Amino acid sequence: MLNIKGFLVISAVTIILVSTLKFVSNDKVLQEENTEVFLVETKKIILKDNKPEYLFYGNIVAQNQVDVISQLSGKIIKISPKVLSNDYFEKGEKIFELDSFNYKQELIKKKSELEELRNELKSKNLIFSELEKQQLLSKKNYDRKTQLVGDIVTKKNLEDAATELSINNAKVLDIKSNIQTILSNIKVAESQVNLAKRNLTDTVYRAPFSGKLDNSLIEVGVEVSTGRILGKLLNTSDLSVQFFVGESIYTNISNILGKEAQVLWEKSNFKKNYSAKVFYIDSAINKERAGLNIKAKLEEISESDPIKPGVFVEVVIQGLKIQESFLVDENSIYEDTFIYILEGNKAVRTKISVEGFAKEKVIITGKKLNNKKIILTRINNLNFFKKITSKN
Repeated sequence: MLNIKGFLVISAVTIILVSTLKFVSNDKVLQEENTEVFLVETKKIILKDNKPEYLFYGNIVAQNQVDVISQLSGKIIKISPKVLSNDYFEKGEKIFELDSFNYKQELIKKKSELEELRNELKSKNLIFSELEKQQLLSKKNYDRKTQLVGDIVTKKNLEDAATELSINNAKVLDIKSNIQTILSNIKVAESQVNLAKRNLTDTVYRAPFSGKLDNSLIEVGVEVSTGRILGKLLNTSDLSVQFFVGESIYTNISNILGKEAQVLWEKSNFKKNYSAKVFYIDSAINKERAGLNIKAKLEEISESDPIKPGVFVEVVIQGLKIQESFLVDENSIYEDTFIYILEGNKAVRTKISVEGFAKEKVIITGKKLNNKKIILTRINNLNFFKKITSKN
């Protein structure tokens, strides 16, 4: 019985000793954990003015573009080799030519009609000159007989002289009327000749400005009608970008007319970044889309540059300055409302406001941020028992 009691006492003492050793061991581990160092990357916050960047999507369009329209009906008999190779046309260069035979014949006919009228006018002018002479003589004869009537000249002689003068006056008036009609007809004929000349000129279609053809339907042998659209001529060296800006963003940019814009063509292997300047803004807000259509003129484009009308691009425009702000990676912001500041060996949660984006970073503002150290290392499930220190 005594042996059993002794065994129980020894066992109790053993359990107490083991428990004590375990508690001391756990306390030692906890102390070791409290002294474990968590290294983070930090950066000193220096507040300054930053301009937010606004991203839009747009399309490249030609500053100058015009439909290629046939001014006449007829068959295309010649085309420029550049139509097939889609090379650059200089201003005034021939693009295609219609069969001009009928238009040449029409011009010859109109010139002939004009010449006939001019010859008729010459003939009438000669007759008019003779009639004026006869009118003058009959007037003198009538005046002379008027003075001599009763003595030498009888009343009948005076009446005959008056009749002759009246006839000559009528002839002069009639020839004058004929001449005026001929002059009017000559003006009409001259207009018809000019029209025939213009039609003959229009059988050759020339580029109204330098550019390239788009959607061309121009082929030798094609019969065209007056007013038919045969393609579009685009000035591919004078380009602009057209994009849409929402009403709320537009108010943040302010004074957008004349602003510099950055145009990004990500798919290009030739050049990805272009400069542009805003030159056009819609006069009224589009109610359906709640915004404005805007155009910006692109920098001068070289002939070797593959950028063309229709290309889809990104447009970046800077907004108003955000004073006392800081640029930081999005990864360093939590729930869009706070960051961690390193103070001593602790991560202090600090409230911030997101103001926009610039240079692929987030613009933030907040109270008493200047000269503080922001923790850049992403912290998930922060263990406040660890000692936090900066790698820098």
